Amino acid sequence: MKLDANSNEWNALRPHGEDSPMILVADDDLINLSLVTRRLEREGYQVVGAQNGQEAIDKAREMLPDLVILDVMMPVLDGLQACRLLKDDPLTRDITVIFLSALDDTEAVVKALSSGANDYISRPFQAEEMVARVHVAIRLTRERHQLRLTAEEAMRRAEVALELSISDGLTGLLNRYGLQRSLARECAEARRYNRPLSCLMIDADNFKTINDTYGHPTGDAALIRIALILTEAVRRSDVVCRYGGEEFLVLMPETELEGAGALAEKIRAAAAAHVFGDGAQMFSLTVSVGAAELHVDEAGNDMIARADAALYHAKTHGGNRVEAELQN
Repeated sequence: MKLDANSNEWNALRPHGEDSPMILVADDDLINLSLVTRRLEREGYQVVGAQNGQEAIDKAREMLPDLVILDVMMPVLDGLQACRLLKDDPLTRDITVIFLSALDDTEAVVKALSSGANDYISRPFQAEEMVARVHVAIRLTRERHQLRLTAEEAMRRAEVALELSISDGLTGLLNRYGLQRSLARECAEARRYNRPLSCLMIDADNFKTINDTYGHPTGDAALIRIALILTEAVRRSDVVCRYGGEEFLVLMPETELEGAGALAEKIRAAAAAHVFGDGAQMFSLTVSVGAAELHVDEAGNDMIARADAALYHAKTHGGNRVEAELQN
């Protein structure tokens, strides 16, 4: 498409405002460099000059221009070498490169494009053609940048959505969906490296009485406090989740049943020593805990079922106690 200097398409491509694109022009011929610079500055671009390939690379790394225009034949490093180095550098590889050269044979064009250039303009050329190609290159660069930003924003939103989907809204702990993801990972690690894995099922004793007596907001505050007691008691490698209602679960990698029981007792004692609520609504709240260790060739949910059975045994024997799974 031929662009007329007065057409709407032409004006749409021109840079506007203070955020003018920066163009690095490298040419050892000062007359050519000056002519190209002045013509691009008339179009509203910021232009930086370089007189050899190495200087072009140094300035490109320092300034990160939107576009680099290279002559092929230059001292120190020629344009082809400079282009390859720019494209090999993670800092500059995404910068658009256009060659502007007196070499107009097919071999020269192929070498330039093979070195990573995006376009090639042979001298002599019409100034309007050069400017039009620069406009298009800048527009495509900006569009590519915007697409990248859009993709990054979409990834951030997806990460936030995933975090929300696996987190409990009240306590901030993992929910049961998040637990299943962690359980699958920890079970796989335990089997792969032949390491122990244990879990605790924890339940607040007589919690319905707390809700009935003090109201659900106070009950919710108590659950948040229990969550804090758990997260303060466990190791960084342990996984804590709200299993449902007033039930919590802790996964403990590289922990045998004896170690799980010791942590369970620490949690039970911490809860029993804590005063819940405030003011006229202060109360005690204990927890019961069931512990189990992953057996060979069983699913993680089987381990949880045995911890839940141990928890049931603890609660039916008065609560505020720790019970381990029955050993075969």
